[in-house]
Amino acid sequence: MKLKRIQSNLLLLCLILLVSCSTESFQDEDISLRNLHEGDLMFVVKETSNPITDATQGINGLKIDHVAIFHHTDSANYALEAYGKVVSLTPLTNFLDRSKWKDEKPHIAVGRVIVDCDMNTSMKRALSYLGRPYDRFYMPDDKEIYCSELIQKSFVDHHGLPIFSTIPMSFHDNNGKILDAWTQFYAFYHREVPEGEPGTNPGQLSRDKAVKVTYAF
Repeated sequence: MKLKRIQSNLLLLCLILLVSCSTESFQDEDISLRNLHEGDLMFVVKETSNPITDATQGINGLKIDHVAIFHHTDSANYALEAYGKVVSLTPLTNFLDRSKWKDEKPHIAVGRVIVDCDMNTSMKRALSYLGRPYDRFYMPDDKEIYCSELIQKSFVDHHGLPIFSTIPMSFHDNNGKILDAWTQFYAFYHREVPEGEPGTNPGQLSRDKAVKVTYAF
């Protein structure tokens, strides 16, 4: 009995040390543009407000209106993103140049998934959307897709379950009033503002507990 108790205590001690070492290792890990890992999320921080940042909230109040996935191949680094006309692989240098402020520096907050994530499967899923039309109306179906929706629909854990949940879409200000910019945009296309429809946004992803975000501009 005494031997079993000693073995049990040793096993418990090993588990505690393992968790402690893993936590310390992660806390010391460099999450930045200097040390991008496959599948890292790159959140574009804007210098001034726009209809997206006025209706959503980024981590620590950052004005985030776009997110892309870092993808590395043997020959180059890319931003896998739903942007422009279709989901595409944008050379990382082009993506960073596009994200510069007046100070000529790219303002990107880097996020890394810190929960169980099957990154190989997640990246395969994300890459399968290449060529899919961009969804400028932010609708919940899969015919077209927008930036944060690409992440929400692609990232899964090792059980195949989505890491990120959908939330009710927000097109309103802090007082709950739908912003005029969105009302006018959808009216131009004879559509209803999809307020409250299931969806996602880059600011919300930056605040998700499944992601650790760092930024240094």
